[in-house]
Amino acid sequence: MSKTLMCVLAHPDDESFGSGGTLAKYAQEGVDVHIVIATDGAAGSVAKGYEEQRSQLAAVRAEELKRAVDILGGTLHMLNYRDSGYINDPNNEHPDAFINQDVDTVATVIADMIRTLKPDVVFSHDSTGGYWHPDHIKCYEVTKRAYEMVQAEAHEWGPQKLYYTAFANTRTKFFIAIMRLRGKDPTKLGRNEDIDLTKIGLDPSLITAKINIRSAWDKKQRASAEHGSQGGGGFVGYFPKFTRKWFFGFETFMREYPEIAPGSRKETDLFEGL
Repeated sequence: MSKTLMCVLAHPDDESFGSGGTLAKYAQEGVDVHIVIATDGAAGSVAKGYEEQRSQLAAVRAEELKRAVDILGGTLHMLNYRDSGYINDPNNEHPDAFINQDVDTVATVIADMIRTLKPDVVFSHDSTGGYWHPDHIKCYEVTKRAYEMVQAEAHEWGPQKLYYTAFANTRTKFFIAIMRLRGKDPTKLGRNEDIDLTKIGLDPSLITAKINIRSAWDKKQRASAEHGSQGGGGFVGYFPKFTRKWFFGFETFMREYPEIAPGSRKETDLFEGL
């Protein structure tokens, strides 16, 4: 029986830098993978060499995204809301910014997509947005609401599982130590040095699924590289190349629906039990 996976993520590059291994793994296993990107990414910073394209960043990132999704093997859906920028960014105040949209209105759009695509499994960012990015947190809110809308009306069909991307703080502490050994400040991560790694990560008990992505590692790296305007490597670029596949060969998630008993064995497959 065919399987369908749908994710709702905030920006062009979140599909590759974050959960790209999971998406590529399932696509190469024959799962119908649908990647929904909420914003245009226009408020993002630009990597060295892309300064002249700053005014056309939304168009640049759209093309990067299309190439990346082709590599991952998914089908792309763009909602094209305005990028809200990071915390305290002036873009936060724009009335068209994603974070300023009504939750139920956006959730209705996503719920309609769920009804059409009929995914067995849905995932999005967690309630912290991974690193407290406002657009990521908004994705969490609208995806959870959309899932609940569809489940409330479902009779013969409804998505069976809802997950969020998640990262254990035990791993964060390890990476903080590695960065400090390399002379890097873990409180000033990213091109704008506005991400504090010491505030990232969830209690390990909240992690309910650990997906081995090593079979899709190369695809994740190739897809990430397509996002040249954003540095092309994501978080792993801060670590020695020979360590990356070993350190980052798994992607982790927390399951919201159906509820999972505390202390249960971690799932190794998002479709487990279906």
